Amino acid sequence: MQNDLNKINNDNSKIFCTHCGVTNAASNYGCDRCGEKLIKQPDVDKTSLSKIICEKCQNYDYVNSFYCWSCGCEITSKNPIVNNETLIDDSSQNLDEINLKETQINKPISQRNEANRSGDKKSDVPKEIKGWNWAAFLIPPLWGLFSGVPLAILMLALYLPIFSEGMRVIALIGGSLFLGIRGNELAWKGKKWKSVQHFKNVQKKWLSWAVALNIIYIIIILYTGSLST
Repeated sequence: MQNDLNKINNDNSKIFCTHCGVTNAASNYGCDRCGEKLIKQPDVDKTSLSKIICEKCQNYDYVNSFYCWSCGCEITSKNPIVNNETLIDDSSQNLDEINLKETQINKPISQRNEANRSGDKKSDVPKEIKGWNWAAFLIPPLWGLFSGVPLAILMLALYLPIFSEGMRVIALIGGSLFLGIRGNELAWKGKKWKSVQHFKNVQKKWLSWAVALNIIYIIIILYTGSLST
C-alpha cells in the first residue's frame, strides 16, 4: 500500500483515497490508482450519514470508509461511531477538543437485511409469493415477456399451422395451468425484483390488466358473433 500509516498528514495539498488508501493531490476529483471519487473534509462535514472517528488523527470519516481521508490509516471495527446529529457543526473548531464520550454511540450499525436473491435460478422462493398467479394463467405470453419467463412466450408457437386445433387447445390449457401454478416461482427466479413487496405489487397490476384484456376479448368475440348472425 502506498500510504504511510506512521505519519499524520499535515500537508493540506495531499489527501488519501478512502477506498484504497493511496495518497492523492487534494485538487484531484478521483483517485489516481482506483478511480474512486476522493472524499474531502467538506464532504464529511456536510454528510447526513453516520460517521466514524479515526483512531490515529481523530478526524471524522464516512462510516463506510476503508481508509481515513486525512491520515490514510486503515479503518477497523474498533473505530468509534458517532451520530451525525451530535456533531458540532463548526469546521473552524479543533476536532481534537471534542468530547468523544458524548458523541460516541455504543450501538452497532444494524446489519443489512437478508440479500435479495431474485433473478437467481438457484434461489429459494419466499413463502410470501408462493401461490396461484392469475396473470400467468390468463395472458401467459404477454405476462412472460415482461416477467422474465421465456417459457410463457414460447406458447405463441402453438399458433403455428403445424399444430392441429385440438392439440393447440390441449397444449394451451395445460401450459396456462402450469404457469398459473408455477408462475410466481418462475418470475421470481427469472428477473431481478426490488423486494418481495415490489414483486407482489407488480403481479397485482398484471392481474388487473389480465382481467381487463380478457373482458375486452370476450366483448369483441360476442360483438363479432352477433354481426355474423
